[in-house]
Amino acid sequence: MTKRTLLLILLVLLQLPLSAQIWTIYNTENSKILGNTVLAVDVDSRGNKWVGTNEGMCKLSGKAWTDYSMFNEKLKGQYVNCLIIDSDDMLWIGTDDHGVILFDGVHWEEHTADTKRLNMKFVRDIAIDTRGEKWIGVTLGGFVHFDGKSWKKYTHKDSDLLSDFVLCVAIDKDDMKWIGTNEGLSVFDGNTWYNYTPKNSKLPSDNIPSIVVDNNNVKWIATLGGLCRHDGRTWEIYTTQNSPIPSNQVNDLALDNSGVLWIATTKGLAAFDGNNWVVYNKENSGLPVEDIKNIAVDKKNNRWLGTDFSGLISFTGFTIQGKLIDENGMPMPNQKLIIGTAEVYTDNDGVYRTEVASGSNIVVAPEVEGVVFYPPSITIPKINAMNLNLNFEATRQTVVTKEDEPKTTPTTTPSSVSKVVITPYLEQGYITISFNGDVAEVEIKSATKVMRTIPNYRRGSKINISKYPRGAYKITVRTAQWEKTVTLNKKH
Repeated sequence: MTKRTLLLILLVLLQLPLSAQIWTIYNTENSKILGNTVLAVDVDSRGNKWVGTNEGMCKLSGKAWTDYSMFNEKLKGQYVNCLIIDSDDMLWIGTDDHGVILFDGVHWEEHTADTKRLNMKFVRDIAIDTRGEKWIGVTLGGFVHFDGKSWKKYTHKDSDLLSDFVLCVAIDKDDMKWIGTNEGLSVFDGNTWYNYTPKNSKLPSDNIPSIVVDNNNVKWIATLGGLCRHDGRTWEIYTTQNSPIPSNQVNDLALDNSGVLWIATTKGLAAFDGNNWVVYNKENSGLPVEDIKNIAVDKKNNRWLGTDFSGLISFTGFTIQGKLIDENGMPMPNQKLIIGTAEVYTDNDGVYRTEVASGSNIVVAPEVEGVVFYPPSITIPKINAMNLNLNFEATRQTVVTKEDEPKTTPTTTPSSVSKVVITPYLEQGYITISFNGDVAEVEIKSATKVMRTIPNYRRGSKINISKYPRGAYKITVRTAQWEKTVTLNKKH
């Protein structure tokens, strides 16, 4: 490769939108992934991505793909529904037709007789407890326990399991098994069953495709009617009616290394840190589709998203988000910030947001003429997680032009009389004026007439200008000792 070619490639990369560099799509047209319907993703201790598709299983290691259907004929054209790697780096593979298949990187282990005896053909999910024992959810086949030697099956006929249509399994810090079915949530402690449905709890739906448990032993439950948070006593429900979650149909959940919950829905991806939401869709990110079926997070906090027909998506960047607030706590819309080398503007709520590459060293600084912010800038070294609530508060907003000379000799120093500051709140329709002293006469003139005269204006009081037309206004502030004129440009 010549230096000229390398330079051209570098220039192209620099011209690409940042989102194009941190969102990557793998499909059958641009990679060796086996199928465009991605059913499962897991990441091993070496960072290899194991991908289950509608056409078998493959592995992405760096930039190289390996087709494992070549080594195990039972995976060819097979739906690989779930993947989980145990503490010995053994890969447990849940399939549609051949039950559970194990792979240690070299050898394959199958349980054909047990699969047939226990009707474990359609394996939907596998969880591993603190003892290394496996708990297996089987679509139309119930709930199966494997302790390494023997198998035990639970169904709705011989136990209090709500339904044999098991969709997901999670194990909490107390070794309780949380089992999502198409008829509600079953919890099993090894002896006793506890069941939750919309009839006896705040569950918004009885269809539960995913459950994760955070470091505080809080259960996060995906349903087709919204997201649930259950701490063992209380239930909190997040829907499109009371939160920014993009869809009530939640397909999958994952927790990253900083405790942020990542939520795959039918209308985009969301992240929730317990207080703040960030939503990703086709309009504001590099997502090619919004119906995300499953999600996994690797040790570097990169997100790996499976879709139905659009392949595998990796999101290797992180979100920076905050707000610009004026000195009265009001949002400042359409204002510029410099984030790294990019210009970003606030929205109607004064919120700015952008996505940056993992590991970046970023400086965030507002750049608004005549405004001083606290803090003046924020430096984020080596980004490896979302950075939210990076707020900036204005300490002074001035609109000043060349000032007229004092009418009479001031009785105080020139610096003390020359400070006339107009603070515009144009979105709210008013201004305030500060100056040296408590009371002054204020005159507001347009290009053609005097709009208003206030004989005894008290410093800092609101002056309503909401009905004034757009244009330039000269605002004269007078006291017995001096007179100053400041120009205000009203743009809307």
